[in-house]
Amino acid sequence: MDAFRPEFDDLSASSPEWGKIALLPWDEEVFGFPVADFQLGPNPPGASDLPMFVSALEEYSARTKARLVSTHAPGDNMSVTALFERASFSLVEFSLVAKFSRLESEMLPPPSQFALRDALPGDHDSICRIAGAAFQFGRYHTDPRFPRYLANARYAHWMRNALSGSNPNNFVFVLGHPGEVVGFMDVVIRDGRADLRLGAVDPGKNLGFSGAGFSLYVESVRAALELGAKSVTAKIASANTRVLNVFSRLGFLFSKPEAVFHWHAPDFIKAFVANSR
Repeated sequence: MDAFRPEFDDLSASSPEWGKIALLPWDEEVFGFPVADFQLGPNPPGASDLPMFVSALEEYSARTKARLVSTHAPGDNMSVTALFERASFSLVEFSLVAKFSRLESEMLPPPSQFALRDALPGDHDSICRIAGAAFQFGRYHTDPRFPRYLANARYAHWMRNALSGSNPNNFVFVLGHPGEVVGFMDVVIRDGRADLRLGAVDPGKNLGFSGAGFSLYVESVRAALELGAKSVTAKIASANTRVLNVFSRLGFLFSKPEAVFHWHAPDFIKAFVANSR
């Protein structure tokens, strides 16, 4: 298995049209137990298929030791949502894609009091500390059954990977003068498109999101433009109204509503209790 590329296989050999499933090795590395992702196929299971669908999930979980399976569906597909709920999936997040096309620097507010710069080696510890403490959203954070300390550890691990320099298209920006990290933004820029992957303001600095948070997004968009981006996108939890308001103020448009679900294996609680000992 490629550590960075999950290997998807049919969930059910007899019904490959239902969709495919794969273990997520990067999350297992953080959590200490396997988790998987299920992607709907062209013919999702119907109501009459429910018992076989649940059996296939349970068989996969038993065989791979996956304690959690995530999946997603278009936000307006009520039939699939009903299927997942009947199969004991729990709705944990509703997300949107924010996008600004044909963006130009003249369309942005004037530069703020907060300076944005490239992350330096001396910033890495502070960035990972903030990543492990600042977030309330994301499907693991909004899953009430999932331990918060593991959800936090996942974002800290995310930023360690982003800071490793392994991806030349990955940029990490820091808000704050050298020696100071007010916040950070992880951005991937490829083929003229910038993807704002992960951003946060240090919750311990008491600066208030309205000032520092707004500046973090504005200056990150400005930096992406200076690096050649023509459009900017971000995937965001619909409950994260502070960031939604920032994007609205900047003129982003929203699309692709998506419902995110988690299925927990019967011994899910035991998995992380054993891992924490």
